[in-house]
Amino acid sequence: MTEFTRIGKFKMTWLLDGYYPCTPDFVPGARSEEGRNLYEKAGLPPEGPSKEPFHAFAIEWKDHLWLIDTGCGQEAGPERGKAPEQLRSMGYSPEDVEGIIITHLHKDHTGGLLTSGGKARYPNTRLYIGESEMAFWTGSDVPEGNAGDHEVTKVVLEQYEGRIEVVPDNAVIAPGLRFVPLYGHSPGHNGVMIEDGGQRMLMWADLMHSSILQFHYPHWSVRPDMDPERAVATRLELLERLVEEDTRVAGSHTYGAGLVRRGEIAYELVPTDTDNRH
Repeated sequence: MTEFTRIGKFKMTWLLDGYYPCTPDFVPGARSEEGRNLYEKAGLPPEGPSKEPFHAFAIEWKDHLWLIDTGCGQEAGPERGKAPEQLRSMGYSPEDVEGIIITHLHKDHTGGLLTSGGKARYPNTRLYIGESEMAFWTGSDVPEGNAGDHEVTKVVLEQYEGRIEVVPDNAVIAPGLRFVPLYGHSPGHNGVMIEDGGQRMLMWADLMHSSILQFHYPHWSVRPDMDPERAVATRLELLERLVEEDTRVAGSHTYGAGLVRRGEIAYELVPTDTDNRH
């Protein structure tokens, strides 16, 4: 069954695009006694892997359907790229999507914008991209290790030409939907705050990549972090702030939703009565 939750007038549905194996090669800090203990506590071998998700999200309100990110598409193998199937299971087609909010331009978030033939999958949508992220990926300083992300970005910009809105990093994109800058994982990495009727949900995108590891050891970075020190600082600052708030959170690579609270080691995700519905 499809997982969803409500934030006031908004219904947010998880679109599971596939999984990836998370090992200490991906989270180097986990190559430690602490990492082995966490894997074993989760019933896994001492060096994993844990099975972590790729998520996109559908946002519905009134007669509107938007997405936050689109998943991998054909960029990560045939066992992924399942978000369009999830959307169809909700009774929608790609033609129904009005807007797509792009948290950042890594290909596991943008590959789903393209068909297997490299054409625009969503013919009636507009894309919303933060200005810092767009400036970086259209500049001349993209690291060699991110060549694949750069290539997908170029094709996406060609295929959606004339339908792209570049907005400030803290922009209100639509009433109740706004960017929240969470820099480090990429130069303009953004979360999305969904807010209505006194309820708030922060979809924090790639702030974390492993529920098993990084809630306990949030100072552990992941290989794809483009500025690891800044990514860690952003994560620590946000988690500490969220402990004092009633802002629910969800992520592109973490399971479920809930409130961030103090945990046995550092932090934990505590579901509320409205979270993790099916």
